[in-house]
Amino acid sequence: MSSGLRESLKEELRERALASGFVACGFTSADPLDCGGLLDGWLAQRRHGFMDYLARDRGRRLEPRASLDAAAGVMVAAWPYAPPPPPAGDWRATLTGRIAAYALGLDYHTRLAAELDRLAAFIEERTGAASRVHVDAGPLVEKELARRAGLGWYGHNTNILTRERGSYVLLACLLTEARLAPDPPFAEDHCGTCTACVPACPTRALDDGPTIDAPRCISYLTIEHRGPIAEHLRARMENWVFGCDVCQEVCPWNEAGGAAVEALSPSLPELLAIDRDGFRDRFGATAVARAKRRGLARNAAVALGNSGNPDAADPLERALRGHDEPLVRAHAAWALGAMGTVAARIALERSRPEAQAPPVQREIELAVARLRRTGAAAAVSRSR
Repeated sequence: MSSGLRESLKEELRERALASGFVACGFTSADPLDCGGLLDGWLAQRRHGFMDYLARDRGRRLEPRASLDAAAGVMVAAWPYAPPPPPAGDWRATLTGRIAAYALGLDYHTRLAAELDRLAAFIEERTGAASRVHVDAGPLVEKELARRAGLGWYGHNTNILTRERGSYVLLACLLTEARLAPDPPFAEDHCGTCTACVPACPTRALDDGPTIDAPRCISYLTIEHRGPIAEHLRARMENWVFGCDVCQEVCPWNEAGGAAVEALSPSLPELLAIDRDGFRDRFGATAVARAKRRGLARNAAVALGNSGNPDAADPLERALRGHDEPLVRAHAAWALGAMGTVAARIALERSRPEAQAPPVQREIELAVARLRRTGAAAAVSRSR
């Protein structure tokens, strides 16, 4: 294919991508990525938490051709999503959770893969070249590919920031055997001296570099982390039950949120009590399914504990005494203890004689002990 035809195909691909809803599209080579040192340091510090697959696939993440042997280039496209709406009223009074804005609607993996599949078919029709689609589901460092393809720069919140939509974009990659001229990489850093996102992070997961301390990140804790959430981080999660938008909401490059969206502010008692069929029907086709039913219920229990609302005691006690997942029962016990109300202590005392899994029993005992200490302190304070 001549250079003129290659450039024509490249621009037609860009036009088609923008016409289908992407807000930016760039091209880069399939050569190995040069961010191996940064990745290795991050892995060595265990900042990836329990995502051990990141270490296992380390080599493949830096080598696009590991996913398509004859790949010559990579098209990277950015799909926009609506900025997160402001919190819907007093969540502690209404007992509502928060879901990250990108998770609204059909799972983005499915939606964006369908769009890129159409572009892959177009490439094959025009050139006979094979292509492979990646939408946040394969061993590629998509953010570095996006920077190299000229889409944007690394923000201090570790997201790729674009001139078009800030960080409210989802990245999708199309590896192709077609030879397409690469675009210039994005070399500038338009964050400058702004670090608004770093102190805004509720769990202090950010620093001044392009990587994040995943085990402290609310998105990691509510989605990727499958076990008990570290106790010292639970109160900082407030009412986030899937993902977190805080570091994006404070970014000057991002638009302010619009009207409230009910789907992003679910009822916490409903999430805590949701059964398998209900979870599948409500979330099965969305990104929220990644957290799984027990993870979402665990997160709802933590948020209910953070509410301090006495109305949360009944749903938490029902979960403590009857939920089928010990992980959820354990976090319900913590939540009752965190509420610090008389009703919460009564609920915990009622549950103590019941046979419970060791992790659940431990959380019950810790919560009861904490309530006794705080109750004694309150009594001393009142006596003065």
